[in-house]
Amino acid sequence: MQILGIETSTRAASVAVISDEKILAETVTESPQSFSETLMPLVEDVIKSSGAFGKIDAVAVSIGPGSFTGLRIGLATAKALSYAWRTKIIGVPTLSVFAQNFPFAKVLPLVDAQKNRAYCQLFENGEPVAEAQVKPIDAAIVEAAETGGEIFLCGDVLHKIKIPLPANVKIAPPNLKMPRAGCVALRGKILLDAGQSDNVMNLEPLYIRRAEAEELWERRHGLSAEK
Repeated sequence: MQILGIETSTRAASVAVISDEKILAETVTESPQSFSETLMPLVEDVIKSSGAFGKIDAVAVSIGPGSFTGLRIGLATAKALSYAWRTKIIGVPTLSVFAQNFPFAKVLPLVDAQKNRAYCQLFENGEPVAEAQVKPIDAAIVEAAETGGEIFLCGDVLHKIKIPLPANVKIAPPNLKMPRAGCVALRGKILLDAGQSDNVMNLEPLYIRRAEAEELWERRHGLSAEK
């Protein structure tokens, strides 16, 4: 099975093609240009490099939580490709993409949720041991440390950590800090092999929290910002 993976949940966009469990091609960019300008050229590059033109069986896309704009662009692109190619589509929760790099360890992904908060979820041996939540960055680390055992931190807010790290908490190696499209595709294959797939018309981003603009609108109109 050949799967195209798309990851746009953070400041870096990446696209990859896998064949079964082998990554055939992968490209990553942190271009200052909008993902709307750079994503399709990345797709074209990996399709060409992998030789997978006309051979993609499914599209796996990171659905969040993460950057609202990035997720919308990534999902729209994945849907368009899936529809045009008449292939399956599978949405992959972004935090689980980090766990793909740590199949035999504990990992706490921390993805920017603004206001010194992070989307976070603790994983052990590749599987979640808690629900995805939005928490203050330092509080999330302390809570995870209390579960015991060695824990790796990854994500795009590690530079915002203000507390000394507990003895059992370590920063992940640079090459494993950020989500990658190859891992999106590999995680997608696991879901597809388990019989899961999504409807190209109904698949939506997993935001967890609402956009800042929505909360601001509610405050201005005297409505509660929390539900």
